Parts: sequence; C-alpha cells; structure tokens
Amino acid sequence: MTVWTAAGAAMTWGEDTRKDYASEAEAHATYLAHCRAALADGHTLARESDIDPAVFDFALLQTLLADAARRAFDCVRRAHPDQHIDSFALVSDDSAMTIGCMANSREALAASEYGEEMLWNPAEWAFDDGGAYFDSAYRLLLQAHRELPFDVDFDTFRSGVFDACIAALAQLDAEGVFGSGAQREEFVLLFEVSDSEPVEGAMARLNPPAVVARFEAWMASWAN
Repeated sequence: MTVWTAAGAAMTWGEDTRKDYASEAEAHATYLAHCRAALADGHTLARESDIDPAVFDFALLQTLLADAARRAFDCVRRAHPDQHIDSFALVSDDSAMTIGCMANSREALAASEYGEEMLWNPAEWAFDDGGAYFDSAYRLLLQAHRELPFDVDFDTFRSGVFDACIAALAQLDAEGVFGSGAQREEFVLLFEVSDSEPVEGAMARLNPPAVVARFEAWMASWAN
C-alpha cells in the first residue's frame, strides 16, 4: 500500500511524497495521521473518498467545476463592479492537465485593438479572478499526471475532462447564472483548449443561436 501526499499553493503541483507500507492498516494509520496534522494546521477536509485506478470520477469533476465556475464568475463581477461582464470561459490544455477561467467585459472589448477577434480568444480576455476556486478540480486531475496508479485510457480521460468542463458551464447556464432573454443573447460562454482545435459542438452547446451566428460570421470574415 502507498500513501501519497501533496501540498502547495492553489493551482500548483506543489511538493509531494510517496511511501510504501507493508500492510493496509499501517498505510491507513499514516493517512489518518496526515489528516490530523492538516486539520491541526488550520486546514479543513474538503473531500474524502476511495480512488480506483481504473476509474476516473467525471461526475465529481463536473460538480467541482460547476461550483468553482459559479464562485469565480461571482468573484469577477464583485472585483470589477464598473464593468459589464459579458463573456466567461473555462480553459484547459491539450493534456487535460490544467483548468482555469477567464472573463471579459463589454468595456474591455471596446477598448481592445483586436476588435471582434478578442471576443473569441479567452487568452486575450481581461480578467482571471477566481482561479483559485478551481483548485479542488485541479487536484483531482493530478492522479493522471503524477506517478500514481492510473489505468484510464488517456483519450478517454482527456475527452471526459473536456466534456465535464462543457457540462459544468451548460449546467450553470441552465440555472440562469449567465442571464436570460436578451441579456443571455449577448453573453459569450466558451470552453477552450489552449493551442488546440476547438472541441466539436462546444460552441453550439453553450450558446444561444444569436451568439453562434455571430461567431460564424466572424469566422466567415476570415475566410474572405
């Protein structure tokens, strides 16, 4: 049995330790000792579960992402009360190793020298407040990227992570987090994989027809 620990600032790999034990009882006792030490240092237990190396809990990931995105969106609006926040995105990378958020405003878009191009490129957006809320989701991904037992096929893992990101945003959208009616018709909601092709179907899944049409018109302008 192996006990693995990791500690560090939010959204960082931090420092980790691994130690093998001859028995499950000894390993579990060590695990409990680590938990007690963390609680004594002022931390709180956010989640406790058994992990099967052959299974990744995509449903849990979606739940964590939805909670983080809700908090992050509220955070950016509170941090910039003078801005009309009308764009929000979750961003990952081609290895599904990271998850973050970006937001933009009507004012930032109007001031940008890139014009409409900025609207469809979250990396160019003005605000990244609330990123630390994604730390629990990020830690869940680490089992696939650290030297831990992990038997899930990588393509299955990658597509599952991306779908969880999209589903989390769609869940919040259905709850009205990003507005309704005319307000929602002007709100852009995106999931982006940096340095990679767009995830097929994500644009239409996350946005009303008016936003999709605006994106398609922008794409057509580049084709011309």
